[in-house]
Order: sequence, then C-alpha cells, then structure tokens
Amino acid sequence: MRLAAVDAPEHGRPGAEEATSRVRAWITTGLAVLVPPEPPRDHYGRLLADIEVDGRSLSAMLVEEGLAWAYMAPDDSLLALQARAVDERRGVHALLDDWRPGLLLITSSRFHRADCPWMRRSAGRRDVARDPARLLKRGLSPCRTCLPWPP
Repeated sequence: MRLAAVDAPEHGRPGAEEATSRVRAWITTGLAVLVPPEPPRDHYGRLLADIEVDGRSLSAMLVEEGLAWAYMAPDDSLLALQARAVDERRGVHALLDDWRPGLLLITSSRFHRADCPWMRRSAGRRDVARDPARLLKRGLSPCRTCLPWPP
C-alpha cells in the first residue's frame, strides 16, 4: 500500500528514518482505518489509501510535521499544511536554508535536477527555478527519479 496524495523521503535520505519512526508510533495510538481514494489504485496497480487514527489523517500529520510533502493533493488542506511546514522549517524543510540546488526544472506537478534522466526523455514544459521552498509551497513535489529534495 502507498499513502495517497503524499510522498516521503526515500530510504537512506534525510528524514526517512524519522518519518518511518513517526508512522510506527502513530499507528499504535488507536484503531487504524484505511481510507482509499477514488480510484483506489495508482497507474502501477499499487493500492492507495490514507490511514486515519481517531479521525486524524496520517498523510496530513506527516505533511504538517515536514516528514512528507503533498503530491497531486486532491484539496488545498494538505498544501496549506505544507506551506506552514516550509515556512516554519519543520522536519526535512529545516534543510532548506543551507541548500543550494542550482537550477531546478519544473513540470506541471514536479521539480527536477537539471540532469534528471526523466526530463531528458520528456518533451514537456521546462520552466526553471532555484528555490525549492517556493516550489513546495506552490504544491510541486520533488521528482522521484532524480531526487532533488531533500538533499
């Protein structure tokens, strides 16, 4: 199963262990309920769902604490939580002030390193930016191929 509407740091990256520990601790606090979106599977066939404990969303908690970021969020509530986490430099966003990424390439929903293999294959839009904080606050998420964020 994959959490719907959010991405978290990949194994071995900054914040990954903290996010994993937080999820393990959080799901033991009450009865965990799977809340699948529509459609309930992604284009790879993986089951998608959020997990709620006592009516509180795991996805929202992770984004709010800066341990995940919104990915194609279905509503603005996750984006508002993400913007606040970025502004307050919570979780992985604490690394934003010391990170100098160079140019970032932007697609409709993600940002990429300039040398991203996915971008070389794509003929899509190629706007550029330098500030991942502004991109995260706009609701863009880091590419899962080139992993431009977190560092």
